[in-house]
Amino acid sequence: MKYRLFFILIILASCSSVSVNKYEKPVFNSKGFAYIYSIEDYEKKIIKKKINNYEPVIAHNQLNRGVLLKITNPKNGKNIILKNSFKLNYPDFYKILITKTISDQIGLDANFPFVEVEELKKNKSFIAKKAETYEEEKQLQVKAPIEKVKISNISKTIKKTSNKEHKFVIVLGNFYSFESANLLKKRVKMESQSLRDKKITILKKNKHNFEVFLGPYKTIKTIKNDYIALKQINFDEVDIKIHD
Repeated sequence: MKYRLFFILIILASCSSVSVNKYEKPVFNSKGFAYIYSIEDYEKKIIKKKINNYEPVIAHNQLNRGVLLKITNPKNGKNIILKNSFKLNYPDFYKILITKTISDQIGLDANFPFVEVEELKKNKSFIAKKAETYEEEKQLQVKAPIEKVKISNISKTIKKTSNKEHKFVIVLGNFYSFESANLLKKRVKMESQSLRDKKITILKKNKHNFEVFLGPYKTIKTIKNDYIALKQINFDEVDIKIHD
């Protein structure tokens, strides 16, 4: 009898454990290049949906329609808050698809359309009713695991009025020890023939934070080529930052 009671208590405890350990899906936040739509994309069947480039349209390849997103241009601090127009596929090097109207509003450089994309939650740091619609004049306002790529802003400050040409780096990860960082560096060079001769830097940020990055890059084409090479050795995601 006592054994059966003990067994029942174990079952109840395990059920309670499952309930307590439930967690919410993390809010999406990513940095990288925006895909600025043009009608030629539709005509060449790169994008499967015809979009009015004069309207404020955004599309994401993972997030559902209606998700509230904040798109920021880190170079000048301008941002815009919109609901995701629809879920749509585009070349996966990019973080989000936007129309030229949005690009112009936040002052993006068409050659380097670098943005930060954040999902906003109504019940947390942002109240949805405060977001103005376009018709009402819209207000412009990660230790990476070994299988992810993070492109990070190495500069400590953003010079909003500077015309300096920015360079970019692909951050492969942040590690507790130099040994772990160096192990990743060796792994990338060993597994990717394309990246074997590329410069991979280990930057000591503090006693227990070693950052590994590729670059810097002067053109979006070279970033894209190395991104594809990293995907081929199973690095999943790309986020992008600026290196000054």
